[in-house]
Amino acid sequence: MRYNNLHKKLYAHIVYAFLITTPVLTSCESDVLDLTPGSSFSDITAYTTPERCELAVLGAYDAAQCGYYEDSGGWVRGYPFGAASIIQGEMRGEDMNLTAVFYDYTYSATYTTATGNNKSMWETSFEAINRYNVVMSGIEEAAKNGIITDKVKKQYLGECLFLRALTYHNLMIHYSLPYGMQGNNDYGMPLYLIAVTDPSQIEEQLKIGRSSVEDTYTQILKDLKDAEAYLPDAVSNDPIARASKGAAIALKTRVYLHMRDWKNVVAEAKKLEGGKFELETNPATPFTSYANNKESIFSIGNSSSDNGTVNGAMSSMMSARSGGRAICTSSPTLYNSTYWRADDKRRGLLYYRESDKYYFCDKYRNPQTNEEYAPIIRYAEVLLNEAEALARDDSDPNNKTLAVAKLNEVRNRSLADPSTQAYQVSDFATIKDLVEAILWERRIEFHGEGRRWEDIHRLANDDLCPSGGIPAKIDYNETKGIGAFVIDGEVKSEWFNVQAIPYTDKRFLWPIPINDLVRNPVLAKQQNAGW
Repeated sequence: MRYNNLHKKLYAHIVYAFLITTPVLTSCESDVLDLTPGSSFSDITAYTTPERCELAVLGAYDAAQCGYYEDSGGWVRGYPFGAASIIQGEMRGEDMNLTAVFYDYTYSATYTTATGNNKSMWETSFEAINRYNVVMSGIEEAAKNGIITDKVKKQYLGECLFLRALTYHNLMIHYSLPYGMQGNNDYGMPLYLIAVTDPSQIEEQLKIGRSSVEDTYTQILKDLKDAEAYLPDAVSNDPIARASKGAAIALKTRVYLHMRDWKNVVAEAKKLEGGKFELETNPATPFTSYANNKESIFSIGNSSSDNGTVNGAMSSMMSARSGGRAICTSSPTLYNSTYWRADDKRRGLLYYRESDKYYFCDKYRNPQTNEEYAPIIRYAEVLLNEAEALARDDSDPNNKTLAVAKLNEVRNRSLADPSTQAYQVSDFATIKDLVEAILWERRIEFHGEGRRWEDIHRLANDDLCPSGGIPAKIDYNETKGIGAFVIDGEVKSEWFNVQAIPYTDKRFLWPIPINDLVRNPVLAKQQNAGW
């Protein structure tokens, strides 16, 4: 399955409300495939056959892949998950630099309530959430009318619930404080859980304010638990780009990690042991074979005809290969780290360009077509989530040994000689030392996959390894052409042009965008502190 333009056109008949941004929104395409008299079919007839029910579900994935980026005037740039969650997650961190002003608002934290990137993430996310709700409502009705079986109904509901949980959690890491942190009136997200298909319903939706952080996480977990119960082990026609039972479990390990619920991280991770997911022997395989590998648990599908485009796709933005714009580069902060061995195979996932003596992330290698799937969660993350949870849980003296073993599972596959280079328990004098090694392993393993901001956010005031907030960042122009990339080399203070911003600063959180402040009086009173 691909979320291509045909699917966009087929789904164009679904009329759904934009909740808090525009009253009614139809298709991302101006034309509609002529399947019935009148050139389109209504939301009532959209669920009258099994085939149309499945197309509606594909439309839910389409909303997750590519929403309306207002500043561009079209459906491009991969918001929220087709590319944008990855690129924004990297640009909010320090392990990728910026060669142009393209993402500078995000990179330098100079965004406002009207800035395109953070505004579009909010708006496309809530548009997608309502799409999921609309589809679930239609699927329930189709099952009631005997159009689809109960088994199929549950699968479709599970897919939409998984997407809703994923979308709400992504919103939480950008617009709310971490779980358990005091401040910002404990604002989480407004929880929109019913389908809005008509402008007359908007008034009631505008009365819904922001829930607490805890209540938002409760809803995320409820959706994931229900998704786990409903979903099959795999959807055969596209097992990576459609949610599975394993995807719901894997995402729970991430959510519980953000909640600092160490025991549940481990409990969920153990469900996946010995199952269908495993690490690939070669760390490049999940990217060179993005649609067919054993490690990718869930990705958002892109294709050559339907992707984030030259202005948003991962390979377009990150790649220095022919056709790539090379805007988001790798940074010496990561390359020079003493935690990254010189002979680590993952250094082969970097691309060196001699003209400016710089390294670029090379996980997305098709800038001519921009067709790579956007990786959302891999089995490597489940293992590292488990390793960190074990390390932090001191209730069992064996946990440290188990944590090192899980860390080594990921790290060893990239080492030249694991028999001599693997970590030993004795390498870590304290739990802090072990957690720090795990966090660096995450930075190396998930470089260019958008995971960096998630960790910075959840660790803002961590008791062992606090991120402190938005990190200081290197100026590409200060390091271009001077050979700044040196294994175990110095990272010089004069290379930095973006100073660190503490998590107590308003810029740590993105603001609710101006459109919603104007149109929604409830949210206008619940803006993030300082904005």
